[in-house]
Amino acid sequence: IPDELLEEIFIRLPTPDALARASAACTSFRCVIKGRAFRRRFRTLHRPPLLGFMDVGGFYPAQAPHPSAPVAGALAPCAADFSFVPAVVSSSSYFVPPGVQDDGEGPRWRPRDVRDGRVLLDWRSFYPRSVLRWSYPEDGSRVSILMDSRELGDEERCDRPTWTKRERCNAADFHLAVCDPLSSRYVLLPTIPEDLAAQPQDRLHGFEPVLAPNTRDDGEEKPFKVICIARYMTKLVLFVLPSTTMQWSMVEPPISPSLERMSCFDCVRCCFYWTKPYGWSDHLMVLDTRTLRFSTVDLLTGYHVELSDLPDECFAHRHPMAVVMGREGALEMFSLVSQHGSFALYHTSLKNNSHQWKLEKIIQLPGQYHSICTIGAAEGFLFFRGAPEGIHIGNVDCYSMEVKTYEITKVCTKMENTFNPRRALPYFSFPPLLSEPTI
Repeated sequence: IPDELLEEIFIRLPTPDALARASAACTSFRCVIKGRAFRRRFRTLHRPPLLGFMDVGGFYPAQAPHPSAPVAGALAPCAADFSFVPAVVSSSSYFVPPGVQDDGEGPRWRPRDVRDGRVLLDWRSFYPRSVLRWSYPEDGSRVSILMDSRELGDEERCDRPTWTKRERCNAADFHLAVCDPLSSRYVLLPTIPEDLAAQPQDRLHGFEPVLAPNTRDDGEEKPFKVICIARYMTKLVLFVLPSTTMQWSMVEPPISPSLERMSCFDCVRCCFYWTKPYGWSDHLMVLDTRTLRFSTVDLLTGYHVELSDLPDECFAHRHPMAVVMGREGALEMFSLVSQHGSFALYHTSLKNNSHQWKLEKIIQLPGQYHSICTIGAAEGFLFFRGAPEGIHIGNVDCYSMEVKTYEITKVCTKMENTFNPRRALPYFSFPPLLSEPTI
């Protein structure tokens, strides 16, 4: 059979693991499948498989009977390992408070964002460094400091004289890297220069680094862009680093958007959409990663007015809303509603020429759980997790729902603190046989 006909046969195989089995059959098959033109064509026609979820605690691969379980199980050791990225030697990267026993989870690279097969890492302990609104007094003013979250709630410590020896917190304190775990390639990003970090002349109390989505799809190695959203007491600033220059720049938007929880966002068509972690707001805050400009989308119109009139306890769960890629340019949202002990997702859409949110469908979720919260959305899927009654720390089930078909599939079971769940990052990627290194 000529190679061009073999390509037409192989391109119709439904999953990457089926293609991998074909590649293992003989040398001639493998040569066809390893061809760059064929791999580019396959990636264009097929969505990358969901390999699992990442969080600060590790990687949780998709488990059987999920269709990605075979390839996820084979690639899990690579996806969970960032040891190939060199360690950062910095006294300010990690701090164990006086009287607190180190749990052995010392500083190391941990995932902060995932997009297009790349993972954005920051150097920290298991507990994320937080920038607090309150801090210790010095020279008649307040000094903000970096803290591990295990220190939260002990306000007496903020007056200890020993804390005055710690560094003032600014954007230059954060160490970042971007890696492709399946190819073991990485780029250490330069820290934000001290003079640039000092330009806002304000006290920092929020810092969220994200990976901007790719705007090119030519099959070649693509550049990436890292955006650090820095929230100060009186303003919000963007620090931007494109991989083409590896130079940081600062952008101060003409308006200072209010982001109650900076990590509570979804990415749709090169834009980040922020939703409230609990309940409803009047609008969605939007950041266009191409122009680096903020805008808003009216939220309380059409059917959303009815949803917002429901009792507050219907939305008494974390991250009740998620924004997803819409059909034919529409913006679509799923709102998690709890009523009478059951959970449902309300699918609404906002057409391009309309200002009214319209109800599309109500999807009932599995009924065996005491609590459910959405995890986020990516690659045409919405993700949520369900926890049984009476557990504080225990196993929770993670699910995906395909937006177009509403098909719900269990992805995996993982250990979770249900009162303070970690931010889970869905990780999609083709296996190395079909992909090019993204770094």
